[in-house]
Amino acid sequence: MNTKLIQSWNRLESTFRCLFVVVLVLGIAFRFAFLAERPYWHDETYTLLRSSGHTIAEMTAQIFDGRLIDRSELLKFQQIVPEKTGLDMIRSLVTEESHRTPLYYAIARIWMIWFGSDVAVMRSLSALMSLLVFPALYWLCIELFAQPLTGWIAMMLVAVSPFHLHYAQEVREYALWTVTLLVMSAALLRAIRLQTKNAWILYSLSIFLSFYTFVLTIPITIGHFLYFFTLQSSRDTRKRRSFLKSFLLGLLTCLPWLFFILTHLPQVERNNAWMLQPTPIQVLLTSWVTSLQFGFLQENLTGSLKFVFAAAIALLVILAIRSLIKSPLKGAWFFVLMLILPSLFSFVIPDLIWGGLRSTNGRYFVPCYLGIQLAVAHLLATQIERHSNRLQQTHWKLVMFVIMTIGVLSCSAQIFQNQTSQDKSIANLVNRSNSPIIISNEISKEGGGTIGDILAVGHLLRPETKFELVIQPQVPSIPTQSDLYLLKPLTYLKQQIQQSYPVQAIYQDQLFRILPVQP
Repeated sequence: MNTKLIQSWNRLESTFRCLFVVVLVLGIAFRFAFLAERPYWHDETYTLLRSSGHTIAEMTAQIFDGRLIDRSELLKFQQIVPEKTGLDMIRSLVTEESHRTPLYYAIARIWMIWFGSDVAVMRSLSALMSLLVFPALYWLCIELFAQPLTGWIAMMLVAVSPFHLHYAQEVREYALWTVTLLVMSAALLRAIRLQTKNAWILYSLSIFLSFYTFVLTIPITIGHFLYFFTLQSSRDTRKRRSFLKSFLLGLLTCLPWLFFILTHLPQVERNNAWMLQPTPIQVLLTSWVTSLQFGFLQENLTGSLKFVFAAAIALLVILAIRSLIKSPLKGAWFFVLMLILPSLFSFVIPDLIWGGLRSTNGRYFVPCYLGIQLAVAHLLATQIERHSNRLQQTHWKLVMFVIMTIGVLSCSAQIFQNQTSQDKSIANLVNRSNSPIIISNEISKEGGGTIGDILAVGHLLRPETKFELVIQPQVPSIPTQSDLYLLKPLTYLKQQIQQSYPVQAIYQDQLFRILPVQP
């Protein structure tokens, strides 16, 4: 493999090698740039909570009781403590978020034990994991297309993809899931090609690793099943038997966690109830346009420009899939579609039939982005290699260069834009006070509201900041001092406090100042 890799590298034009090195170095640099500048956000605080072995129920019972507590007492739920073990981490996920599988959280826990829970430290774990995407992607391209140039171009596309950059810098499982999906896909193709026991065992293991990274691996395994039985001859019973044994063994390892999900289904449904909010079709369409362009272009474009770029990207994707279908590669187009379609069917179709906003969350579409980028990489590689006409070659090289340039500019803009956030603005306002007290609330002892936001802001506040937290419908006693702030209050709490104290909005509808009563 190493010899073939070197040979394929040596066969590349010197200008392409220079472009590849520049793009890859920039992609790696982007992943590690300004990791500490963007503060933790709501979802990332839940990663720290789960990895450290705490639960929402325990947190609300201990500190959402109206007592005045120090910031350190709040943030202990974001840190490793001696009394919490790895089993507590598993228990936290099983009882409160069983739809999240534990592999990433276990790795994050070990990382926290070794290096602490500082934001740059934790984000560097995801950034390091994202680097494994490059060899895994090249391996998949070799197995799928037997065309090294496709692998080199695919790595460049992913290196400067704003979507992949975003999740490479987030303390969540999606960068690791990207790696395991690529490995699982490549392992299947390798097992089909080699037909050895070890190759099929590797495929079973890859299913296990990918599922225990993220549960939405299951739709992709169904895509693998359809791919295999659609393209493999019914006469080759030995190959079919080998696949079924490997496939079922991989799924068998998933059964324990699937059992946890089924036994905690009401909790899973409560956690994901936000997906069922009625959403106008125009909002869904706008979200899909944004998601489509996010694989190649920053997502915060507005107005007609967004739709122009989305149309151009859609045309590129259509041409790429059409080129794949027309290529002599047996089943490559079907394999790519089996990466793209399962996630679309799992989220887009339910939103269209029953309503909701499941399909507005790009993180669930990692396989779709990978499938699209594989198809585009194959199109560019095929067009560059196929044409002997220098003018046509130059045309497609220019297209590739433009795509890479847009990716670099988008990633650069994304890195700098991510340094600002609502939570940072809120914390800056509170930190101007000498002895601030934050008053806030949660909907219930099961969470589901502001806990993640309170934790995220807590990371940014000065150590002397205190908190007074309650559960609806409780109303806290108001301390007799001037530096009182109301953080993201539920309507009932704000109305109750307003009956006795003047309340001044100082940051949108997120932060309010409780003013002293004038005599």
